[in-house]
Amino acid sequence: MEYRLFGAREVPRRFVLVFETGDDVMAEMQRFAEEQNVMAAFFKGLGGFQRVTVGFYNLDQQRYEPIEIDQQVELLSLLGNVSIYEGKPKLHIHCTVSYRDGHAAGGHLLQATVRPTLEVVLDELAGNLHRTDRPEIGIPLLDLTH
Repeated sequence: MEYRLFGAREVPRRFVLVFETGDDVMAEMQRFAEEQNVMAAFFKGLGGFQRVTVGFYNLDQQRYEPIEIDQQVELLSLLGNVSIYEGKPKLHIHCTVSYRDGHAAGGHLLQATVRPTLEVVLDELAGNLHRTDRPEIGIPLLDLTH
């Protein structure tokens, strides 16, 4: 994955990230957020995947039910944010993909491998966003009291 900073070097920063075929989306995004010390941001993207696993959050069982897609799909929409959880950047990403016949699937992004590309625009926020564990829900949620 390559990236370029647009505009000034002070926060808030705007980056464009371009992923290559075979890149692991979650690993590359996490690496980028940690290297650039991104602690609050929103991002969007489009492109394609050769395989992807999204999840549907089962609130009763407090776990993501995986939906595996093991074929080439178009990425119609990738939306997410970066916040602080346990002292480091945490990604929260949702996506919608389209099969060859045009039907769509989507959910919380658990894993994805890029093919042929992924283009992401990330807008950093001034300040920090924090996540706090919510035992009654089973996942950490944004906490604006910090």
